[in-house]
This record gives sequence, C-alpha cells and structure tokens, in this order.
Amino acid sequence: MIRWLVASCALVAAVLVVPVHAKELTGDWMATVSEKRPDKLQLSLKYRHSENSSSRFSKTEFVGLTEAQIVSTTRVPVEFVIKREAGTISFEGTFRAGHGAGEFKFVADPAYAGKLRSIGMDHAPKPDDDEMFALAIFDVSTEFIRSMQKAGYDVPLDMYMQFRIFDVNPDYVRAMSEVGFTKLRAEKLVETRIHGATPDYIREMRAAGNDLTLDEYIQSRIFQVTPEFAAEMERAGYANLDHDQLVQFRIHGVTPEFVQQLRQLGYTKVPADQLVAMRIHGVTPEFIRRVEAAGYRKVPIDKLVQMRIFDIDPEMVRALDDGKHVD
Repeated sequence: MIRWLVASCALVAAVLVVPVHAKELTGDWMATVSEKRPDKLQLSLKYRHSENSSSRFSKTEFVGLTEAQIVSTTRVPVEFVIKREAGTISFEGTFRAGHGAGEFKFVADPAYAGKLRSIGMDHAPKPDDDEMFALAIFDVSTEFIRSMQKAGYDVPLDMYMQFRIFDVNPDYVRAMSEVGFTKLRAEKLVETRIHGATPDYIREMRAAGNDLTLDEYIQSRIFQVTPEFAAEMERAGYANLDHDQLVQFRIHGVTPEFVQQLRQLGYTKVPADQLVAMRIHGVTPEFIRRVEAAGYRKVPIDKLVQMRIFDIDPEMVRALDDGKHVD
C-alpha cells in the first residue's frame, strides 16, 4: 500500500520518451481543486488493490492541463502528464467545475535505476518494480538524493522518499542547525516535519520562554502545549508549570474551565497532580454533584478518586447508610 503524502514539486515542462519495452502500470484517478489552496489539485490515485488515498499537487505539475479545462462549466475531455526522472504518468479523462476523473498509465524509465546505482544506491529498484511508481509520484530525483547526501544524509532509498513526502531538504537541515539541532538522525528530521516542530515553531516557543529539548518541542506540538495554553493555566492559578505537567494537563484534559468548575464546587487550589488524577479516573464535576446529592459534601479528593477506582456508587452508599438506622 502506497500513501500519497507528497508536497508541492517544481514545474515540469516536457514529456518523457519511454522505451517500448518498459512495463506499464494502470489505474484510476480523481482530482478536485483544493479548497484551501486553489492553485493546487487534490489528486487521488488507485491501482490494483491499493488503498485510494490523495495528495495535493501544484496545477503547474500537470503538463497539458489548462485552467480553462479545470473550471469548465461543461464536461470536457482532458489528456495531461506528470513527468519525473523515474518515469511518466499519463492521464486521460474529463473535467467539469473543478472536478476530474479518469484513468492513468505509468511507464517507468529503465535508465533511472542505473542512475540511482551510479550515485551509490546499490539496492535500486528494477525498472518494472512498483516502487518506481512511488519514486515518480514523490519525485525522488537523483539531483535531490545528491543534495541530501551532500547535506550528510547517505540513507536508504525509502528514507529519501520520506524526505520528499514530508518536505525535508537541505534548506530544512540548515534551518534546524540554525536553531541548535545539528546532525539529526534522518528519522528525527522526518518526525519534526510530521508534527510541525519546525525551526519557526522552535523560535516561537523560545521567545515565550520555553527552551526545551527537541523531543519536548515535538511533544508540545503533538499535544498542543502552546504558550497560550500555559498563559491560560497561569491565569487559572497554575503558574510556573513545567513542560511535563503541561503535557499531562493536555493529555488528560485539565483545562481552565475544569479548574473553574471545581472552584464553584468548593475545591480550590487543587494540586496539579491531583487535577490529573481526577481527570484520569473520571472525578468530574457531575460526579461530585452526585456525591453531594447523596448527602456527602466536600469529600476529600483522594476519597473521590478511590470511589471512582473501585466503582463506588454514591447513591448506593447513601442507601446503605440509611439502612443502618432501620430498626
């Protein structure tokens, strides 16, 4: 299964001449104009038994497809191509009002595998390998591979593919170095891109006083531990929380609203770790109200947590207490 997570690539201006003995791969395509980026198309490709998944391409990558065809109010036939060093993808079908569909054909360039081996990729795919299709879609060119090798990344071919998918390039490597993270493992570079722990984000966090490790910046992005969230918790009475505490708050849903609800029920200045324990075990404001309705007010938090851990129903406790007075 191949997932099309490719980012925007450069303009392609010519059609590849394909050897007659190259193997063809065929499938179906659908495309629609991106709502957020009208200069791009969301392209979905499906072939054989692969999962149908989509990715966003710049319109300029489709040689032979015009804007007039894409936005035509009547259905029009189209033929266009995407040319890559690994081969050519040819499309046929129709477009109307920003939506298109049809069939595609991919023909690999057998010379590409030899070019890969010439730059040290000893395990390059055979010309008729399906991997060639992925290399074409993700535009893993020998020029790109050489640029990453020069940047210090002599890695397997599938890692270069991940670099292209997640837009890791020499400029990004330099930018990470400029914020103090040099000689990162290839996997870590990709991880920062996946979660958005980019140089710009790191600078933003540092400007807010958060000088963290790279893994902590990644955690912050995953769990949305933003300077704004820290400021909200400070206004709620929880200043100077460390990174791990803020992450725990985010993971378990400790919010300023939760703190305010507890205060309205008489629970003030609850320690941070107890707030987390309450959320983990389901000691919600609703549960506390049930306990109060059963006649038990200001029950200590540790007792409330125990009630939830042992699934003690407050109404049942009240009934048992009432029973003690029955003659």
